[in-house]
Amino acid sequence: MEVPENLAALLEGLVAVHVATRDAALVPDELMAAAARASADGRRLTVYLPVATSETSLANLRENGAIAVVLSQPLTHRTIQLKGRVETIGPAREEERAEVERLAAAFDAEVEVIGLPSAAVRRRTRWPCHAVTFVVAEAYEQTPGPRAGAPIVGGSVS
Repeated sequence: MEVPENLAALLEGLVAVHVATRDAALVPDELMAAAARASADGRRLTVYLPVATSETSLANLRENGAIAVVLSQPLTHRTIQLKGRVETIGPAREEERAEVERLAAAFDAEVEVIGLPSAAVRRRTRWPCHAVTFVVAEAYEQTPGPRAGAPIVGGSVS
């Protein structure tokens, strides 16, 4: 499958980041990432998994490398799903922290608008994180509506 040419543009405004993995018995695990960032070449995505909540997902990724990431914008429900295989797993670097915090704050601001209390939102773990990078092999439209589930290819963004 040909993936979108401009991953960064596709991800613009998608502040909720959920990561799904599975173990050898196909038992799934899901967690909320602190943030996601597209690579400069537009082929890779790095998700930042909080150390405090990612033990099972990391074990799954080290075992089989299969990852699915759902990114959405809570106010509009615009949603995409990206799938691929993990290339690298390691501790997020201190120089990445400001960007992770900025992206996490964008999520916080958006869900506060829809009524989540700021005290509850800010309890979410953001740092320290593991940086998990994967090559995007598949991209799907997941916004509710007639195109939900359709592949996103080339330069097309719904």
